[in-house]
Amino acid sequence: MARFSHWIKIGAAIAVLLLLVGLLIPLLLTTVYKEKVILAVRDEFATHSEQRLADFSVDFSLLSHFPNLAIQLHDLSIHDNKGAKPLEIVGIDQASLVLSIGDLFRESRTVREVVLRGIRYNQWVDSTGQKTGFAWKTENRADTNHTHSVEIPEIRIEDATVTVVNGYKHNAFSMSIRRADLRGHLNHPTLQLEGTIDGKIEYIKNRTLTLFRAQPFTASVHYAYNPSNKTGTFSQSQLLVNGAPIRLMGSHMKLPGNEGTYVNLGLSGTQPAYKFLAALLPDSLKRYAGDTALKGNVAFRFRMKGRSNPTVRPHNDINFHLQAKNYHWPKTPVVFDAVQLRGNWNNGAGNSRETTTLTLQEFRVQTGKDTLRLEGNLTNLISPVVDAKMNGNLSLLQLAQLMNWPGDSLYSGTAAVNLAVRSPLLYSNVARPSEVEPFWDGTLVIRNGCLHFPKPSGRCTALNADIHFVPENNRLRIREVVGKLEGRSFKINGEITNLLRYVLGGNRATHPVRTKLAAHWQELDFSKPLPPSPRKTGPPKIPTSTDSLLAGLLFGTEYSATIQIDRIRLPSREDLSDMSFVVHKKGEQVQVPQLLCRTTLGGKIAGLGHFQLNEDGIQEPYAALSLSYDRLNLQKLVGLLAGLNGMQAAYKRPSSKSKKATISDYQFDVEVKAQKLDYQTLKGEDFGLKTVIKDETAQLERLTMNVFGGRLGSHGLMKLGRPEGFPVTLNVTLQKMDLYQLFRAAEEMKIDVLKSENIRGNVDCAMTLRTELNNDFLPDINKITAYTKASIRQMELIEVQPIQQALRFLPKAKTSHIYFEDVEARFLLHQNRILMPDLNLTSNLSYLHLNGDYTLNKKAAFLVEISLTDLLFGNNKRRIRQIQEPDSTRTSRGLKNHLLLQRDLGKYRMKLFGRRDFEAQKQTLRSEWHTELSRHRIDTTFAQ
Repeated sequence: MARFSHWIKIGAAIAVLLLLVGLLIPLLLTTVYKEKVILAVRDEFATHSEQRLADFSVDFSLLSHFPNLAIQLHDLSIHDNKGAKPLEIVGIDQASLVLSIGDLFRESRTVREVVLRGIRYNQWVDSTGQKTGFAWKTENRADTNHTHSVEIPEIRIEDATVTVVNGYKHNAFSMSIRRADLRGHLNHPTLQLEGTIDGKIEYIKNRTLTLFRAQPFTASVHYAYNPSNKTGTFSQSQLLVNGAPIRLMGSHMKLPGNEGTYVNLGLSGTQPAYKFLAALLPDSLKRYAGDTALKGNVAFRFRMKGRSNPTVRPHNDINFHLQAKNYHWPKTPVVFDAVQLRGNWNNGAGNSRETTTLTLQEFRVQTGKDTLRLEGNLTNLISPVVDAKMNGNLSLLQLAQLMNWPGDSLYSGTAAVNLAVRSPLLYSNVARPSEVEPFWDGTLVIRNGCLHFPKPSGRCTALNADIHFVPENNRLRIREVVGKLEGRSFKINGEITNLLRYVLGGNRATHPVRTKLAAHWQELDFSKPLPPSPRKTGPPKIPTSTDSLLAGLLFGTEYSATIQIDRIRLPSREDLSDMSFVVHKKGEQVQVPQLLCRTTLGGKIAGLGHFQLNEDGIQEPYAALSLSYDRLNLQKLVGLLAGLNGMQAAYKRPSSKSKKATISDYQFDVEVKAQKLDYQTLKGEDFGLKTVIKDETAQLERLTMNVFGGRLGSHGLMKLGRPEGFPVTLNVTLQKMDLYQLFRAAEEMKIDVLKSENIRGNVDCAMTLRTELNNDFLPDINKITAYTKASIRQMELIEVQPIQQALRFLPKAKTSHIYFEDVEARFLLHQNRILMPDLNLTSNLSYLHLNGDYTLNKKAAFLVEISLTDLLFGNNKRRIRQIQEPDSTRTSRGLKNHLLLQRDLGKYRMKLFGRRDFEAQKQTLRSEWHTELSRHRIDTTFAQ
């Protein structure tokens, strides 16, 4: 037991001794060697660099790598001395070198392990090409005495970042290394490294593209560096990025002076297609390849060769090949069964974006029987120019969806394309457009097409088109485009020049689009109101080159067309037929110098017009139309005017905060002449009308005709575009109207007034009229308000039963035929009720003063002031002779009597009235007259 205890004590003593050695030796080394290590590092750094090494600390550890010794340098930092504020170029939180402790006492030392933690490397190149980075000068020694080799079994790197920014080339690179496990072998003078790296590519940027954002990677590296010739070589190295392997091989060599580095590096492998191809294309085409829907990998071989420095790029060459299945074409519903792509990317003799060429040896897409093949190249990524040939057969549905056409519900038919194009790609982000003149040559053939567009265009069927692309002036020659629109045939021929230049956004002032077309439509239909536009949902439509193509057709600089339309259906009972017109457009101004057509009810129309056309649609349309008829139905004419007004609703403007959705600044000046006119029971001759249709209103400047044996004149306005009716306000003058004919028309309209056989004479009158036309464009008698001032001449009443009934106490010979002196009268009609104040009717019977009201087909009440003595004892024949002699005058003699004449249920009754009651009733009627005039805001000055 004592013996065992003795060995325990010996063991404990040894352990304490070893502990003391482990503590004392690092302390002793720190005391003895710390300054020597710091001085040695600083001397070595000063020998090879003029940059500044910041203060750092050194310590030694025996326990951490026992039985080896670790020399640890903390907070190493190298700064650039050029700028006003020193910038850190290299930083290391901790660098550990593990040596055999026995090597301290020998000249030959073995580095067991190198551990680097918290490394930071930064390099900048400013916009002038001035580089700020780590600068290390290597000595060229011809020393053959140092031929020994050094093995470094383990080199471990933890938590490292590398950032390189080049403001001259407009690119940047950032990478982080989580851990690197390497092995080193120094066989003087060559250092060889191999091992694995686990890290992340933070980004690779150029002017407009960011690649590999936060993309993890692993690498297996075999690298050798020879400082004597400053050459590094990669062999059997491989990276795993995006789950795909990339092999790395080649070398780089430092050139003397400031010439930079000569590189000869190669990469080969596969990468996801949508990430790889997007890096090769100019900005305007990236969306076609950089879409995650592009499945599959691109196999590629990349070679970088030549001199490289902050301002010089080496020569780059990339060959690539892709085969993909079920590719969803970006921003469209098109899915191709198979995509095959083979091409080359080369930055050319100048090693720059300007000399870069992207070549497609083959690009082929297929879906069922539909195929499309493309080959060509794209040169100069700064001012890109495409030179390509395209041919294939596609369904119209796929073509429309592929081109992102508006109304892309084309659902049947085929398109065969065979086209060669050479043209700059001119988009808004192209700073310096190429001066290369665009070129196209080929054909587009459409067969048995069927399109379904939103209203009002409708459904197009049986579409066949032969379109030729002619190189001279980028001419688009349309050879017989035929089809049916809503079952009605159309045909278009013509040509368009300079369209390609317009589509590409070039100088439109020096390359105006000139369009010359001849078109024929069987029928256009505007007879039905448009349904409300559906509310847009989803993201806004991405503009495409097709949008520019359509804009070129519509908004090109110069446009000339001859158009024929067999029939235009309007929302009225009268349509247009046999229309032909000529259109000339220059800039935004469109002129229609000639328009001829007929109306389906026998009218002829001649006209001209103009409007402005731009991206906001039709602006300020104007038309001057002259219509002539042998016989005109006025109902149909009013319907035609309403229809012309309604046509503007078929053209919509893009909705925006600053503009209305429909055209509100249109104007139609219309002049109409007709030998004969019919308006229900109204018959007229020598009809003339001039009106201005504007802002949903027909402003009637003049309406004249011969009617009722006299002449009618009128002006006013009518509101259009209201489905419930058409309000009308007119000022009317009638000259020498025959009362017989006037009452004959009222009789035919079944208005309860005197029959035509009961009245003779003529009338001049001025009338202010308000009414509302119904959907048959006829006035509603219940909605008429009219003020009339009339001068009635030579009026005679014959066999008027109410008068005979009221004056039955007189001989029938007196009451059967009554003659009147000329009368000045005022009337107000509202809701079938006629007010008549202060009407003096002097006849062969007696002086008569009349006040009262009369409701059509209903009641009547008149205050009558008359001389009964005159009535009973007057000389009838002498009075008739006096009335018929225009210069004679007659005054009433005798006492004036006051009567009340009432009508009820078709019967008239008369009773005597006291003077006081009579005057009170008369004053009440006058007050009502003025109240009604004020309430209806009647302008009596027109009729003065």
